[in-house]
Amino acid sequence: MIGGENVGVHVWPWQVSVLYQPNSSASFSQVCGGVIIDKYWIMTAASCANVQNQSSLLIRAGSSTLHVDDKFTQKSEVARIITHERFNPVTLRYSIALFQMKTPFVFNKFVSPICVPDYAAADHKYESCHITGYNAQPGDDVGVLQEANVYIMSRSLCNKPEYWNFTVAADMLCVGELGGSVDGCETNLGGPLNCYIEIEHRYYLIGIRVKATSCGEPNRPNIYLKVYGLYYWIEREMNISFH
Repeated sequence: MIGGENVGVHVWPWQVSVLYQPNSSASFSQVCGGVIIDKYWIMTAASCANVQNQSSLLIRAGSSTLHVDDKFTQKSEVARIITHERFNPVTLRYSIALFQMKTPFVFNKFVSPICVPDYAAADHKYESCHITGYNAQPGDDVGVLQEANVYIMSRSLCNKPEYWNFTVAADMLCVGELGGSVDGCETNLGGPLNCYIEIEHRYYLIGIRVKATSCGEPNRPNIYLKVYGLYYWIEREMNISFH
């Protein structure tokens, strides 16, 4: 991402990186971000599930950098992928995927789940919202976990012809800054929009990034899928109840 500030993973302990190994002689590299919602499950964008071999995926949590493991780093292979049956790769409607881990996460200060909101979250005032992800820009901070404070734009503004030209659907959120100075990058696809709900005194997963644009592209604010709109689908597919 660009325009962000370095941050420790304990601040956003649900942030994960989705790593992919294209062949046995290649090393793993990040292709997407993701977010922990249960000890066995992460959520990401449906586009991040478009890989030839599920066994070539690795989920990495508990680290403030992409390239250095420490005693808090946890990794798991992917046992199963569930993509929304109505996902449209052109319009990006229903761009959500659930990855089930082979090895459950061990929750601690550095690895823990974010709260998944239900429909009531749409009625709350968000005290603050942050996007998070690992910095993909060359330089001293490459691969470092970063955060950026953002605001949610109106859909009518985002759909103006000079911006997204009526392609932002009702189940999406437009997030960021029109000048491109605060932005996620391609490898942050599937990463979380973390919003603090004051009345609940906690962060909720309000959105996941579903559109990959070039880093810092002007007039192209980030597009996130509204997670709360798919609350019951998530519960059903995971066969759990969050409340």
